[in-house]
Amino acid sequence: MDPHTPPNSPIRKVIDYFQDNFVEPKLEEEWQKRAEEELNEMSVRRKQELLALKILIAKDYNIVVPEDNDFLLRFLRARKFDSKKAFEMIQRYYLMKLKCPDLFRCPLPSESESVFQLQAQYMLSSRDQLGRRVYIIRVDNFDSSRATIDEIFRTNVLALENMAREVETQIAGLVVVLDMSGLALNHAKFFTPYYAKKTVQLVQETFPLRFKGFHIINEPFYFDAIMAVLKPFLKDKMKKRVYLHGSDVTSLHAFIGPEVLPIEYGGTAGSFDNKSWYLDLLANEEYFQTIDKFGYHGVSETET
Repeated sequence: MDPHTPPNSPIRKVIDYFQDNFVEPKLEEEWQKRAEEELNEMSVRRKQELLALKILIAKDYNIVVPEDNDFLLRFLRARKFDSKKAFEMIQRYYLMKLKCPDLFRCPLPSESESVFQLQAQYMLSSRDQLGRRVYIIRVDNFDSSRATIDEIFRTNVLALENMAREVETQIAGLVVVLDMSGLALNHAKFFTPYYAKKTVQLVQETFPLRFKGFHIINEPFYFDAIMAVLKPFLKDKMKKRVYLHGSDVTSLHAFIGPEVLPIEYGGTAGSFDNKSWYLDLLANEEYFQTIDKFGYHGVSETET
């Protein structure tokens, strides 16, 4: 922190306000210990890096970001409390929404009912044995006559935006199960280089969540061709987090305990049914109405 910052400058006001109003986040002991071990989230470091991030944001006059610490902490946790890397992620996050709103604008839950009725996406209600959220996507249920690929992409963004609010998920992360049974030619557009690249950008560099694994089940014999499209965009770390299980759900159970999985995947947690999850999203409609108020204002795509 520069001790010579003028007393009436915007940066000094940010510093003073933060120092006067900072409230230490309260984490349960188990989660605090885990955050320290995995994310370098010690109390002193948390406060220092949070202030440093606020200063970096204040220096970018084109960006409008929620002022609450909870929003900023999700980015700091995603980047292990490196304020510079967290700020760069915030910039990419909002540039993503500016440059490609057709895919990355977060829709309201009430706008997305027809997509959720397809029963193709489901954020499980229980965490796995490592405390991670589990998101299941069923390709066969994506009906192109009822929902466009862009609508489906945006509902995935909606799901992630909701999970990013959970402190426990910020710490433990998320795993994705992609069920490719019934994959047909009409699903091929999901795996074109354009959508593949956008998906990988979202996962690797842009969204403030820790993606801990991608489990592919019931993949077809030609899945290698699909992976050939994805691999050029994947970093080595992410490549190691992609697991192919074929039709063997017991192989999946080695990573995600059956007690949290639907019976369709050899689990004991009831049938696949996203209705209660969708109702939870609807209950938070007011939050999602606020998301588009923030971002890069007065900046065109050509200027970024």
